[in-house]
Amino acid sequence: MARDPAFLAECQALVEALRRHPTLTALHASAEWPDLDRRLRGVLSTLRRQGPTSEPAPPRESARVRAVHWNIEHGNRYPQVERALLEHPELAVADLLTLNEVDLGMARAGNRDIAADLAGALGLHGVWAPLFLETTPGRHDDTHEAAGRGNQESLFGLAILSRWPIGEARIVELPSPTRFQHDREGMYGRFIALVAAIERPGGPFIAVSLHLEVHRSRSHRAAQMRVLLEHLGDERRPVILGGDFNSHTFDRGRWWHPFTGAAVLSLWPAGMLRRRLLWPDRGPAREPLFDALGEAGFEWDRLADREPTLHLRFARVPEARGLLASPLALPLLGRAGRRAHLRLDWFAGRGWRAGSGRTVRGLDGPGRPSDHAPLVAEFW
Repeated sequence: MARDPAFLAECQALVEALRRHPTLTALHASAEWPDLDRRLRGVLSTLRRQGPTSEPAPPRESARVRAVHWNIEHGNRYPQVERALLEHPELAVADLLTLNEVDLGMARAGNRDIAADLAGALGLHGVWAPLFLETTPGRHDDTHEAAGRGNQESLFGLAILSRWPIGEARIVELPSPTRFQHDREGMYGRFIALVAAIERPGGPFIAVSLHLEVHRSRSHRAAQMRVLLEHLGDERRPVILGGDFNSHTFDRGRWWHPFTGAAVLSLWPAGMLRRRLLWPDRGPAREPLFDALGEAGFEWDRLADREPTLHLRFARVPEARGLLASPLALPLLGRAGRRAHLRLDWFAGRGWRAGSGRTVRGLDGPGRPSDHAPLVAEFW
């Protein structure tokens, strides 16, 4: 899909406007806010579609949908991501991909249109939606990846790629405490789900790409999930939902949370900790978002092999920076980091006769395609 010069100019103008207001309170109090609000809503409601030059080949098995979910860490190492999706034996035959952290015009990912480039390379239909407009190069390793270049559209979002044509697609906005993202991370936007009708011959279904909040509480993630499930409440077609649920089982946002989290990760017996982190749908620390999924008729247990999808690095946790500066806390955090193997990414389905899933190893971690491992699932 060709880049739109007018859209690019609008994104860049909005980034400059946001930089004039370092806090959300100042932004909302400014005289230009009503006009900026309208323009920001316009950019953040933009869906971008991609289509193959020729129709993809039919699936190997007509009764099965083979799906891949992957948080691709913005596409910062795009050549590795593309190569894995083209060549890895577990990923290369996917009928459907639900992707998280998909950049459009961010220097850290080479200012690519990641969704369009992947759809073109794989020969698939695609749709992309934005979550946030960035005013900085990003976080963590992003400045290094940007290599001094400036952003173009400065957006990142979600994508769905499909072997079959994509019909109606829509954005479902989720309750989002945006102050942290704006004031601390230099981003303006909100969390969303991308919902698309997949026009599979003889068996159309709904695909959802979802990314839940990481910086707040378990109850907040459950509230976000309930908004999506309410939106899907009257849907009679089968549903495949893939997403980074950020189901780490810890509450965040209060000053004491880094201390309690580090204590659990470093001091709990290994078996108890593994059970908590890889089975976050169960036990006293469970994520109530799974209760909401179950009440709405979704299943996920058969689609999960209970392997970790992310190995936490405390240097990437903003609240832990104070602890990292303390020599007394470093041994505690070192042990906690070595044990923080999290199951954050999931498939869930409704309306399918059977399903199975697994985690693809070897593609996650420093120097690899993403910090998250991809998932593969079959829906029958």
